[in-house]
Amino acid sequence: MMIPEPPHVSYWEASPDFRALCRRKLSDDAYAWAEPQLAAMGERAALEVAPRAAIADRITPRLVTHDERGNRVSRVEYHPAYRDMERIAYGSGMIAMKYTTHEHSEAATFVGFALGYLFAMAEMGLYCPLCMTDGVARVLTKHGTQEQVMRLVPHLTSQHLEQTIPPSMGAEAWPTNAAGRAGWTGGMFLTERAGGSDVGANETIARKAADGTWRLSGQKWFCSNVDAEAVLVTARPEGAAAGTRGLRTFLLLTRDNPGFVIDRLKDKLGVRSMPTGEVTLIDAPAEEVGGFGAMADMLNMSRLYNSIASVAVIGRAVHEARWYAERRQVFGRPILEFPLALETLADLEAEHVAAMLLAFEAVDALRRADAGDAEAAQLLRLLTPIAKAVTGKLAVPCVSEAMEMLGGNGYIEDWVMPRLLRDAQVLPIWEGTTNILMLDALRVINKDGSHELLLARIRPRFPKLAAELEDTLPQIDERDVRGWIDKLARAFQLTLLAETEYGEHVERLQRRPLGLIPGARM
Repeated sequence: MMIPEPPHVSYWEASPDFRALCRRKLSDDAYAWAEPQLAAMGERAALEVAPRAAIADRITPRLVTHDERGNRVSRVEYHPAYRDMERIAYGSGMIAMKYTTHEHSEAATFVGFALGYLFAMAEMGLYCPLCMTDGVARVLTKHGTQEQVMRLVPHLTSQHLEQTIPPSMGAEAWPTNAAGRAGWTGGMFLTERAGGSDVGANETIARKAADGTWRLSGQKWFCSNVDAEAVLVTARPEGAAAGTRGLRTFLLLTRDNPGFVIDRLKDKLGVRSMPTGEVTLIDAPAEEVGGFGAMADMLNMSRLYNSIASVAVIGRAVHEARWYAERRQVFGRPILEFPLALETLADLEAEHVAAMLLAFEAVDALRRADAGDAEAAQLLRLLTPIAKAVTGKLAVPCVSEAMEMLGGNGYIEDWVMPRLLRDAQVLPIWEGTTNILMLDALRVINKDGSHELLLARIRPRFPKLAAELEDTLPQIDERDVRGWIDKLARAFQLTLLAETEYGEHVERLQRRPLGLIPGARM
């Protein structure tokens, strides 16, 4: 039999476990509102975004620099495929629905992430700018002034990036960028040569002018979505304390900003469709938003997005592997009729469902915390680093295993698997490496005992696991934390699976207590 063609079916239709998750987490009315949107995104992601993502990965953005009246001016040029994907992504309303008042506002956080999951199955590069656009809008809404919110958030939540704001919507009150676009994208410029995870080592300086305005000077070394119109930047006011205590969060509007220069674009292993660059700020005008806590909120939102991207790339890889294994004939029968192949795929599917439930449990905690649930807010503080660490670390071996199921074809760039593997490798690195996240989780546990909320869920179904975790926690230090957190996460995943009657997955993952997660010490 010939090599099968890649699948061209809606990701929504191809994802029964994800559909079941959405149905459980949403009320009848909210699901009736969300389902047509999710179905539409599932189809567009598979049939329109996926082929464009392949093009944008090969024909990457390029930096064009020229002198303009003695100033160095830089801009990023994109292949039209990337712009097409932007229109689909932002046009879906996955961000906008969170910032408008409507009948289903309470469900919008979950539905927005659900739409993002389907989109990220096709394209992870652009999912990063979506994340940061949402993050900047959220930080401004939470920490900014009313004037900043009214002036800037409408740009960040526009569903029409290339549409000029009409006079009927008060165009004179809404500044437009150089291209006259109503919609803006967001960015987060945090990393410097002096420190990545060590954010307190940042050297960018903020100087306050006599007129009360701020000017930023310094270099930012790893700036994804580098040409975003609205960027949150960390900088240290002159004379401020060392470490993160002295850092403040500023909003940098990049269009027509004479102090903003893109020095170069990074040559990255993956997520190549989206430009990451190095930036120099030279007395760049900026607006103060808040202290380092504002940037921490942005970072935590990014970690949730990272978790969704992780389960999305695993989901896409498993989908591709199952499609291939069902249709490829070897030794006279389909691959999936061989018991060991079936076991391998079943392991992957169990890992995917467990990771998906964990990530969306964190999303649901965010939804409830935003609605005023104090216990959900406490749970979120722990689930965020745990979900990001576990799912990010899991993505690489899961995609690699799925690639093996396609044999040599999986290694060829004609197929999607090489790009998925390249893209997946960034997930345990971005927004805090696994070690950093484990230490963050340990600090949360020691500070407010948030792990008790997880143990309370685990204990009724898996009392032995809960007891083991309780008994070993007092002995945990930095050398052991990865093993202990992995065990806590696995126990919580088993609980989520049991609560939703995935008995077969529970049995399978109990036989493999640390799944595919490497590097744990027990």
